[in-house]
Amino acid sequence: MKNRLNKNTCTLLIAAITALAGMIVYIITSVTGYLAASAVNPWPIVCTLASVLLLAAAAFRQQKLSAGITDILVIFASVLLLVSFYFFVLSRVQLAADVYFIPVNYPASEASALHISIAGVLLYLIADIAVITAAFAGKHAQE
Repeated sequence: MKNRLNKNTCTLLIAAITALAGMIVYIITSVTGYLAASAVNPWPIVCTLASVLLLAAAAFRQQKLSAGITDILVIFASVLLLVSFYFFVLSRVQLAADVYFIPVNYPASEASALHISIAGVLLYLIADIAVITAAFAGKHAQE
């Protein structure tokens, strides 16, 4: 039996890919440049990897799992992405404060780290919006 890729599966895979891209941006900005000396919070990485596993399970096992189990996987994946987003933003608040609210003599690497981090935060938002869209599209397709 062939597993066809429907819109819902593609949306879940897009969410997983953008979440992984956001995690990569988080890791790169945390270990290089201005933030190289700071400690890396492992929670965004752990939560992102867990959400990607849940999204993959929901996408590829959708026909074999009941609708309730698929809903639970998607909801947990969305919550984990929001937790990753929260910790990512929380770790970059100091950068935003230094660059935007105290724009006096900050190094250029600090602004670069902030702007690249904003791109990573946007990737997490896109991933979560894709998960929410897939959740509602999946319900619409079942009706």
